Amino acid sequence: MACTIDHLHIDQPVTVLRDFTDLAGHTLRAGDQGVIRGLGLDTTRMEIWMELEQDGARTPLRFALAARDGPRNGRMRDYFGVPEPEYADPETQPPPPPAPTPSPSHPPPTYTPRRPETSLQAHMGKQAPDDTSLAETRVACDCDPALHRELISPRSELTVAACLACGTVTCTRSFGDDGRFTGSAWQENRTVALPGPVHRWISGWPRVRVDYTAHARWPMGADFVRYPTLYYPADSCCTRLDQLAPLEARLAREQADLSVATRLRTTHRIKSPPPADLLNNPSHPLRGYVLLWQALQLDPASDLADLLHHAQPRSPGSPIAAELIARRADALEILLQALDSPDPTRQGIGFLIAREMPAPQLATAAPRLAPALIQLLETLSLAPLAEVPGAIADRGKGELLLLTLAELKLSTPDILTPLSTWMRKISRHDGFLADCARTVLRELDTHPGPSPNSSP
Repeated sequence: MACTIDHLHIDQPVTVLRDFTDLAGHTLRAGDQGVIRGLGLDTTRMEIWMELEQDGARTPLRFALAARDGPRNGRMRDYFGVPEPEYADPETQPPPPPAPTPSPSHPPPTYTPRRPETSLQAHMGKQAPDDTSLAETRVACDCDPALHRELISPRSELTVAACLACGTVTCTRSFGDDGRFTGSAWQENRTVALPGPVHRWISGWPRVRVDYTAHARWPMGADFVRYPTLYYPADSCCTRLDQLAPLEARLAREQADLSVATRLRTTHRIKSPPPADLLNNPSHPLRGYVLLWQALQLDPASDLADLLHHAQPRSPGSPIAAELIARRADALEILLQALDSPDPTRQGIGFLIAREMPAPQLATAAPRLAPALIQLLETLSLAPLAEVPGAIADRGKGELLLLTLAELKLSTPDILTPLSTWMRKISRHDGFLADCARTVLRELDTHPGPSPNSSP
């Protein structure tokens, strides 16, 4: 499958909008043009890589995922411009074609990881020695890799995975080469032995299956993309492959109407506080599990500063803390103040609170929330974003406001009409935001939600 990062894809003509220098020291200037001939994500180095063809020569470019400036995930649009699609009528942009539906004659592709040549039977049910090679598998056992599932994974260079059959839990670090420079692609996972108390404590966290084929409404920062996720309690077990589908079907039914926070609360099996090796080591690669545990200890009456801290978009416990804030009596004021903040992180908190708002709270807030969101859109600064043609300085804020409207499904004439008017106005200043508004309008018109004038 071809890789797409933000609005960029292979064979995409691009124009550089702002000067930048990549990790290898290659400098491109505003106005430079080329065609993307290669694009991908290097999870070993945590980098985005790109091959840009200019006048027949190809330049390999590398960008750090953790960069705070320059080209990076969620900000490629600020550095690379692409030709605008042409439509006969900009008000009637055709919807994208539906994704192909897998069928028995055309099943979705499957991938079987390469297994180590030596047996791992001796390590089943316990930790393998440090730096044991697992080839491309993630768990140190001889069970079918189709029964392996990663544990819920706060951002880390390490991966923790478990076997649903034998219960083995293994921490690994990945090494490899995608082959774009050497012509030889390979990947290997090697075990990372954890202290006993840390291994036992982490083993109680849910296992997950994430559907990364789901797409966002438009190219956006990864912090706001929610991929469909199935949660397995730590005591989930199926010893044979034919037991897996019934187990997953049952879990899917049980979790269908539950929020992310509720799924976490009902599937985690952690009763004790984090062990000292994790709790007292802020730099530990698996520290995210501590932050997730701390978020689960909060309630709506907890200190607001603690709730806001854990509700930040990059926090492992953000869905939990955001839902707790949404259940407070002052949730609407907190949400609107966050969305109106000049701070992008606080704006993100506002969006997450809105996304996690339970139906009863939404019904109560809708009469005030809907017109307030439209008013915030109307008051966005139309000042141009420096060095980025066709963008307003408040683009990020506008994008989150549109995402909020879409997530809340506020689709009545007193929403759709002013939003349509705003879309036409903003199209003269920021085509990207106009496209986002068009997507939201199409979605709201197709899937009507609660009226902001309905009584709770």
